[in-house]
Amino acid sequence: MDELIQGLDGPRTAQQELFYDLEDASAVIGWSVVELSALAASGKTPDEAVALMKICALLAAQQEKLRAYAGEVKDQRIVRSQVL
Repeated sequence: MDELIQGLDGPRTAQQELFYDLEDASAVIGWSVVELSALAASGKTPDEAVALMKICALLAAQQEKLRAYAGEVKDQRIVRSQVL
């Protein structure tokens, strides 16, 4: 097992950076949806709650897109050759 772990502490490739950036963005969006949903549940007015829930739905759709892109990067269907 030790031989499999060696050499993993070096710099990330451009491909790895893209994957982790997409994963991180997806996680932030997921956290935002949870927080906004809690705000919507305690909304002062029904209109505020509806607006926040619409935002949550839009963010959740974007989160799914980012997850799909991350999967494509991992499967090397999307390739980045340089770190930006």
